[in-house]
Amino acid sequence: MNTCTRLVIGVAFFLIGVFGQEIPDADKLRCRLCNNALELRECTKLAVCDNRTEECYMDQVVTETFNTVYRGGCRGKEQCKGGTAGAIGKRDEVVSCSQCCSHGDDCNKLLCGIRQEITNTFQCYFCDSSKSDQASVSNLSDCITLTTCDTDQVCYARNEYHPGSATTFKYGCQNKYICRLLMKRVFEDIRHCAGSFSSPDCQHESPNCDVCCGDGACNYGECKILKARLFQLWTAGKFNNDTLKVIP
Repeated sequence: MNTCTRLVIGVAFFLIGVFGQEIPDADKLRCRLCNNALELRECTKLAVCDNRTEECYMDQVVTETFNTVYRGGCRGKEQCKGGTAGAIGKRDEVVSCSQCCSHGDDCNKLLCGIRQEITNTFQCYFCDSSKSDQASVSNLSDCITLTTCDTDQVCYARNEYHPGSATTFKYGCQNKYICRLLMKRVFEDIRHCAGSFSSPDCQHESPNCDVCCGDGACNYGECKILKARLFQLWTAGKFNNDTLKVIP
């Protein structure tokens, strides 16, 4: 094998190693993915970006048919530095706004004035093996699908543990009345066990977990952590038992 051939093979393996490797969880940035959307609820996927080299972006584009649409996802940091000049529109289109962000997951849903969900409707993370395009996941950051819930529903999350298998995380929408009863019981149980660790019914908490909340996309995360956060808000008088929303 001559030197030139070895060099080509070496470069090929280098590129496979750099670009084929999975993004470490600590470097994942989840960005709202929009393709000619008129409003945010039409953007039902998240793109998983590498925050070492990319940021979330949102472009507001006036098309040749005079419609205003939104395009969003991941964009290289160098391109983001270019502002509107860094955005690429098709011929006879005008990019009227182009903004980037990297301060947190889904941060681009607030950029360029994209219209938010209408009153009484909102999106929830939606990963459920029986209903969603994306099944329940064993890694939280793998859930990248959202859905718009019905007016009588709120966001729902469930941890499921099966002996011999990894815990799976299920996300979706659930009936609001059922969720009110669920969260009433959840808060009562946490309050009871907070000062009664010696009680037999508090010593062995089930690995399965269910939780509901009424704010947009509030169901992302580990169920027990979500429950603990909502319980703290509830005890501080900052969680509405009826709407299941955080009180500003």
